Amino acid sequence: MKQRIEVTEMAEKKKRKRSFIVSFCIIALCAYFAISLITIHRNIKETKAEIANVKASYNEQVAENNRIKKRIGGGEIDEYVEKVARDELGYVKPGEHVYYDVSVND
Repeated sequence: MKQRIEVTEMAEKKKRKRSFIVSFCIIALCAYFAISLITIHRNIKETKAEIANVKASYNEQVAENNRIKKRIGGGEIDEYVEKVARDELGYVKPGEHVYYDVSVND
C-alpha cells in the first residue's frame, strides 16, 4: 500500500513537472510572439515614414521636371542653361572676369 502511495505521488510529481514545463513553454512562446509583434509594428511604422519621405521627394522632383519642361517649351532653354552653368557649375564666358566680394561674411 505504501508503495502504491509513493507511485501515485511520483506520478503526480511528474504530472506537475510536465505541466510546469508545458506552461513555461507556452508563456515563453507568448512572450516571443509579443516581442516579434512589437518589432514588426515598429518596422512597419519606420517603413511608412520612409515611404512618405520618398513620396515627398518624388513629388518635388516631378514639380522640378515640370518647371524645366515649361522652360524648354517656352523657348527659355538658353537662359536656363546659362543660369545653371553660371550658378551651379561656375562657368564664365570667354574673356569675362568674375569678381567675388570676400569682405562679406557667409
